[in-house]
Amino acid sequence: MARIFSGPRLREARKSAGLSPEHLAIGVGRSTYTIREYEMGRVNPSVATLAALADTLGRTVDDLLDEETANAA
Repeated sequence: MARIFSGPRLREARKSAGLSPEHLAIGVGRSTYTIREYEMGRVNPSVATLAALADTLGRTVDDLLDEETANAA
């Protein structure tokens, strides 16, 4: 199965690191609004931003990914 970005995992990692959305945004050079959009799963970060998020949170990129589930038709 493919791995995809997970907004809830990002939120969990951010909270675990003790960072506010504002502090995470500053750390990766994005707006607070964008961080919230990532966390809600409305927007996926670029590969470079995903790497910056993981680095800022002290996590691996894999920690921010989840298994893709196939939608039944």
